[in-house]
Amino acid sequence: MSVEPDYPDYPDYIADANEFRARRPAEAIGIRGSVWRIVDTGPVRSGGSLLLCPGTLGNADIFRKVIEALAPDIRVISVTYPMIGDFLRIADGAVALLDRLGAGRSHVLGSSLGGMLTQAIGARHPDRVGHLFVANSIATADAIRAAGFPSEAEVLGATGHALKSVVARSLAQWPEPRPEMAAIKRFLADELAHNFTGRAFKARLLVLSRIAQIPVAAVPPERLTILQSGDDQLVAAQVRRGVVARYPGAHVHTFDWGGHFPYVTRPDAYVGVIRRRLGL
Repeated sequence: MSVEPDYPDYPDYIADANEFRARRPAEAIGIRGSVWRIVDTGPVRSGGSLLLCPGTLGNADIFRKVIEALAPDIRVISVTYPMIGDFLRIADGAVALLDRLGAGRSHVLGSSLGGMLTQAIGARHPDRVGHLFVANSIATADAIRAAGFPSEAEVLGATGHALKSVVARSLAQWPEPRPEMAAIKRFLADELAHNFTGRAFKARLLVLSRIAQIPVAAVPPERLTILQSGDDQLVAAQVRRGVVARYPGAHVHTFDWGGHFPYVTRPDAYVGVIRRRLGL
């Protein structure tokens, strides 16, 4: 008989997310024939605007603590990706979204898959980027395969429900050295079960499976910050070093703990780094 893990009541990231969604429901916007869902604190403030790009298991509201902390000083636009299985189309679509919203030149922060997208935005649209944050991410597509993500053929050949089940089983194996790590696992399992349709999740994995190369951002080092966690469950130390080596001279901040989602597990420290780098 299986035994449910003894998750602590605190922190309750599921309750936090539900409360945030009730106050700030995401807005649907059509861009180039695809639907993006966004949380936008507009209009543009004195600090400009900041685009937030989540990882594979995240939607726009996963950055809720960052959004609320920074909203008084900077316009924050956090996105849920459209169901497009193409990495570069999403990167270009994000810039088209900024155009639609009148956000102009914006700072861009992406975590995990979002960090790959921010690098592509910085490579293809460097004139549209203020400060670029590459967070808990990778520099080469080889790291995606090494992490055990399914191939394009495997994604195409599986149902969305089956893919969600595979990822849920992998998630259950993550270590839980701190209460926050147990709580983030519980939250992500709930997100996977209730806030991703099978079709949407299949599209998200298809993006990862099709990335052949991650473009190098053409942003000068003084406008580039690399955020990492020393205990990242998904990005190994060698892979993290590869990101730093790719961008010599960039500012590097490594959280001593926080896992793959420090913007959820350590929001105050995370926001503090953003504020310092943007001079807010």
